[in-house]
This record gives sequence, structure tokens and C-alpha cells, in this order.
Amino acid sequence: MNISLTGNPFVDTGLAVLAFRSDCEHIEELTLEKMKKVHGDGSELARRNSKLKSTTIIFTVNSLATHPGIKPIDKRTQFYSKITTALLNSIGFEDIHERCESCGNEYTLNVDKLVRETLVPLGYKDESRYTGRDWFPLAGSMGSDAQALPAGSRSPNLCAKCLFAVHYLPQGVILRDGKLAVFQSTSQAFWYSLMERIAQDIQDRIVVEKFETRGSKEGSAAVVEKTLDTMRRIKRLDPGVTLFVWMFSNSGTGPDCKIEEIPNGALQFLFDAIGQGMREEIMRLIRKDKNPEYSFLNCISKGSDYYSLYPSKKHEGVSPELFFLYQNRVRSVATEALQTASKIAGYLKANFPDVKNFEAFRKDLKNDFAKRNRIRKLIVEMVNTGKLGFAEYSALFAQDSDRCIGINRDAWKYISYYTYHSDCWKTEDEQAICKPSCNELLFYVGRKMLEDQIESRGAVRFRKEVLERFPLGKITTSWLRRQFLKGAILHEGFNYDTWKALCLNEQGSETTYEPLFRLRLMWTEWLRTENLLEISGPPELVKIPHNADVPSNLEKILRTLTEEYVDKRGQLRFKKEVIDELITGEKDLYWFREKLSRYDPAYSDETYWDHFCMNQDGYSIKSLRLFQLNLILANCFREQAFKENHA
Repeated sequence: MNISLTGNPFVDTGLAVLAFRSDCEHIEELTLEKMKKVHGDGSELARRNSKLKSTTIIFTVNSLATHPGIKPIDKRTQFYSKITTALLNSIGFEDIHERCESCGNEYTLNVDKLVRETLVPLGYKDESRYTGRDWFPLAGSMGSDAQALPAGSRSPNLCAKCLFAVHYLPQGVILRDGKLAVFQSTSQAFWYSLMERIAQDIQDRIVVEKFETRGSKEGSAAVVEKTLDTMRRIKRLDPGVTLFVWMFSNSGTGPDCKIEEIPNGALQFLFDAIGQGMREEIMRLIRKDKNPEYSFLNCISKGSDYYSLYPSKKHEGVSPELFFLYQNRVRSVATEALQTASKIAGYLKANFPDVKNFEAFRKDLKNDFAKRNRIRKLIVEMVNTGKLGFAEYSALFAQDSDRCIGINRDAWKYISYYTYHSDCWKTEDEQAICKPSCNELLFYVGRKMLEDQIESRGAVRFRKEVLERFPLGKITTSWLRRQFLKGAILHEGFNYDTWKALCLNEQGSETTYEPLFRLRLMWTEWLRTENLLEISGPPELVKIPHNADVPSNLEKILRTLTEEYVDKRGQLRFKKEVIDELITGEKDLYWFREKLSRYDPAYSDETYWDHFCMNQDGYSIKSLRLFQLNLILANCFREQAFKENHA
């Protein structure tokens, strides 16, 4: 009779131990006959489980194998041997027509009847017996229902196979951060190979009279070590294979259980690490883990960064090979991003002729704004001389979304790491081939602004009057607003929705630091290479509602104002008397108030106007309101001019 897996991790772990003890090459080879041969009369299992420290965590101290009230110990061993053998012999002969709540078997076992028939004749106390935590992990009890299986109102229904197999669970578990761990996987072969390694390890420990649970005082090291050992035995790791770790405790008054997934990327990382001979380096790192929350295993499971990879005090960080593999496999960091970080670090080092000054500079680089600012200046220099491309910068620093232009703060950590390992990667002057990762909206705006600037100033003046004024702090938010307003007169897409997408951060606050820096790099590269990529119209925009948006009727009012002004005085006068003065700042917010009041009397009310000029926190936003109204009017003028020119 073949024995199939159940889907319950506790039962399946017990079955895996039995398959290992039966010398099964594959879990599918396990049969009832092989289980009986391994179990024998049950005395070996009784002796082992009575000594293994994990037994009481799995079954509580009230298990027949460890119950302190059953004396002498020989009597305890006898009871345990007989009942586990009786459970084994009951497989396929269950007598209650209720589905097993562990595996779904059609029939379940009457444990009370089995105990009365098996143990009472041997002197065991004659009383009603229920399937609780002392029979099956997290099965609940008649006095507590805070368990994984039903309890409180009734005893859970379990079949003989499940009740028997879990008694081999103590020989297949290891500790992780103080809790017992069992495993499941989307690959049965990978899972069984892992279970073989664990079962073999525990068996070897039992032989030399070591009954402490594997992994005690090791954090998550034992789990990782066995996973790495398993990786050694497999030839390939299929895509999509994941590992699930069940961490549980069944002892005391607070039994609990949680499940953690180790995704395919993390397993692929471990597989590749073993193939590249990194096992010992990884194990040295893990053995130093102190905080379970930030342990190596937790980090690879969550896909988060592991801080022991980085330099700290006298530690210069892990090897470049391990660092790259972790970032690339676990965190999905692009090769181009890490290569760019290495290139910047190498250029930084070359600009520090004094070694001691360089060593002082690289300490805490990632948290020092002044140091980061110096590196940004070097980045501009690298782009200007062709040692770095804008696409490379974007690959490392850009972390954009539909809602904002974001900076990848981890970029500073990568640069900091490579200042200690700047010679590990060949970073020739040739630029790395990167996939375009520039924010399309910023690319469009930057391209149009540059065209307008070159047409009005010429390339030489633009370099002198714009690019060379960046380091002087002269190119600010106010400057960008003016250029945006000029762009709105000529091009589609220069509206406040575009401004928000480029210049509002994740918190909804206006910040132009990163957009201006990227524009600076783009323009620097374009002027150097004279290679401007083709672009048609503005990309499709995801509109972002914001609490400082203007009332919905304002655009309609200003469009009407534009149409009436042009009809009365003409397009040229409107351009000269209104638009040009908006750009030069001659028309202020009160000019708009006067015009708006003619169409909506509410704007003449002081209270309404004051409220219009404040944000939801009560702070003045007069400058923003003027910019918004200017943009709307400039776009209205462009649209009106387009209609007249194509009439």
C-alpha cells in the first residue's frame, strides 16, 4: 500500500522522516510495509522521543512519551510503543465516517476506543480520551480553542495515518529563532531532499547522544545551512520553485504558528551562491546575526537588503561576487545599476589623491548630505566628459512612479560599498548599455525646453547662462516655473497636471531638486553628443488629485476671458498685453482676482479669496496660485491661437 502526502506540513514531515529511514530515494516510494519495518514494535521511537527536546514543544509535556505522571519510565515507554503501533496498524481501518481535518481522508479514527482497547488492559487510566495537543500539534483541546484545528465544542477528526506520522516529527524539525520549523515547497523533489538532510543530521546527533534540537542558539543558521546543503545535491532549480517555512510552538499557554515564504529569487540566489563557492562566506555572516527581524533568512525571504553585506567599522563588507549576487537575485537590482555605482566609486577614488582623505570621506557616505552633494558634482563632471551616460545615472538613481519622480536612496549604499571594492569591476570609459529608464514626461519637457532655449539663445549662451549657473544655485524652482510657463505658450502638456507629476514628491509636497538635476544631466549630455532622440507629443499622463488644485470652474472662466479678449482686441495684443506680462511678472495675483470677480462674484469676497489663497493647513499659497493661473491662461492662449491659425 503506497502512502501519499497529505498537504499538512506536520504529517508530511513525519512521512518524510519515515521515507528517509526506509532508504527511499523518492518520497513516492514510501509504503505502509516500509513504515511498519521502520517502526517495528515502537520501542526505538519511544526511546528517541522521550529524550529529544523537541518532543515536548511538539506534543506538550503531557505526551505519553514524556508525561511526568506516568512512572516508572519503562511503563511510559511501554504505553507509547503500544499506542503508536496501534495507530500504525489502524491505517485503512478507521471506523468513524467523518473526513480527516488534516488530510481529507474519508474516515477518521476513534482515539478513545483505541486507547481503551490498547492501553487500559496494561494499567492505563480508564477515562474518556480526546485528540488534543498531546496527540497532534496545534490540534486544540476541550479546554482551549486557540489552535489551528477545531476544538472547544468537539475533538478534531483525524485519521490513523496523520495521528501516526506526526510522532516522527521530532526527528525532522529544526529550530529557527526559538521556534520549531517544518517545510513545504512547490517542488516535491526539492522539499524531500531538504528533509533528508535534516533527518540525517538529527539521526547522526542521536547516535552520539545529542538530543538538543538542531538550531538551538543558532538563530536561522541551521535552516540556511540545510538549505545550502540541499542545493549542493540538486543539478538545477526550476523557475517558480518556492519554499515555505512553518514556524510553530505547541508548548505552554501560548501555542502559535506563522508561515514565511522563501521565494524563487531567494532560492535561486542560494543555488547560485553554492555553485560559485560562497557557502562558507554566507555561513560566517549568518552566525553573526543577532536580531531575528534583520537576519539573513528574513531578508532574503522579504527581498530586503541585508546590512551585513556592507562595510562597517573594520569590516569591509562581503566579497563583490556575493554582494552582486545578493542584489541581483534577491533584490532584482539591475546589473547596470551596480556597474554604474562601481564606476562612480572608482571615479570618486581617482579624485582623492590622498588615501587617508578618501578613507575618511567614504565613512558614512550614504547618510552625509555634503558628501552626497560632492558626488553629484562629480556625476555632472562624468556626464560632461562622456565617462557616464544619463541612462546609466537613471539606471542607478531613478525610482519613478506614475505619481512622482523618485530617487532610489539605496544608490548611495551601493556607491558606498564600491568605494571599498572599486577595483572589482572593469569600468572603462565606455558607457554601459542601459535600457531607457528616464521618466518619459520629464524627457518630453526637457527636450522641448532645450529646443526653445537653443532657438532663442543658441547653444553657447545656453551653456553659459543656464548650465554654468546650476552650481551657483541660480537655477531654482522659480526659474523652472518661468520656463514651464513659456513652454505652455508653445507646446501641449505644459500644464499643472504635468508639473505635479514632475515636481510633487510622494507626500504631495513640491520639490524640484531631482527634476532639475536630471534636466541638467540630460541637457549636458545632449549638448555634448548633439544626439537628441526623436519625440512626438507628450506622453499619456496619470492625473493626480491634490488638495491645492484650483476649483474646477476656473479653467472655464479663464478660457472665456481669453476668447472675449482675443475677439475684442486680437491675438497679438493679448500676447503682448497679457501673456508677455505674465512671464515678466508684471501681472500679479490681484489682476487675476479683478478679472475672475467679473465672472464669479465670489472672488470679490475677502473671506472666499483668503480661503482660495491658503492650503488645507492654513498656510499661504499665493505664489502657487499665481503659477497655476498663469499656466491655465497660457494654455488657453495656445489653444485659442491654434484654432485661429487652423480656422
